Amino acid sequence: MNVSGLLVLVAATCAPNGLQIRTTFGERPLTAVAEPRVISTAEPRLLGGAVDATPRYVRATGIGAVVQASSQTATNADAATLRDFQERINRYGEMHKAAAKGTAKPKESADPAKIITAQDTLAARIRDARPTAKQGDMFTPETQRIFRRLLAPPLKGEDGRDAKALIKDDAPAPGSIPFKVNAKYPEGAPVPTVPASVLLGLPTLPRPLEYRIVGKHLLLLDTEAGIIVDYIPNAIP
Repeated sequence: MNVSGLLVLVAATCAPNGLQIRTTFGERPLTAVAEPRVISTAEPRLLGGAVDATPRYVRATGIGAVVQASSQTATNADAATLRDFQERINRYGEMHKAAAKGTAKPKESADPAKIITAQDTLAARIRDARPTAKQGDMFTPETQRIFRRLLAPPLKGEDGRDAKALIKDDAPAPGSIPFKVNAKYPEGAPVPTVPASVLLGLPTLPRPLEYRIVGKHLLLLDTEAGIIVDYIPNAIP
C-alpha cells in the first residue's frame, strides 16, 4: 500500500492507560498506546507497504510535544532574527570603516575644534553613504519585538527600579534629542549610561556602535560620528 500523499488524521483522547494516538490510513486504523515513540515513514511494514522515502515523522508524545515543537520554532525564528540584526550592524561597521579615513578619521587632540571637525566630516560621509536610511533599518519590526522582550526582565522589580533611576539621573533634557536616523546627537548633551544589568541581556555591538536609553527609547548611536543610527521607540517598559 502506498501511503504517500494520503491524508493522515490524528486524534488524541485520554484513556485510563494513558494517551492514545489513532492514525487512519484510508479505512485501516493504527493505534499507538502506552510508551511514546516515533512513527516514521522509514518503517514501511508498520505503515502497511511502500512509502515515500522523504523523511516525515509523527511523534506520539501528546500535548507536551506540541508545546515543545512550538517553543523550538519560536527559538529558531528569534535566532534567525538576531543573526539578521548582527549582519546589518556588521555591514554598517564596514561602511563606517570605509568612511573614517583622511580628514574624517577620529582624532585625539587637545583642540576640541579639531575633534568636532573630524566628527562632523565622518558624519557627513556616513549620511552620504546611506541617504535613504530610516527607522527600522537596523531594528526591524521582528528585532524590535525581541529587544522589548529582552529589556523587560532587568527593568522589573527592585533591581529594575534602581536601573531605571540610573537611566533617569543621566537623562538629557526632555525634547533635546532628535529621534531621527542620521541626526546628530547634540554636542554637550548628556549621554545616558545603560545599566550593566540591561546590557548583559542585549546582543553585543561592534565599535563604534553603542546602546543608549533616552526616556523610553533605545538608541543605536555611532559614538565616533556622533549620529543616531537607528532607534526603538517606547522600548522601555
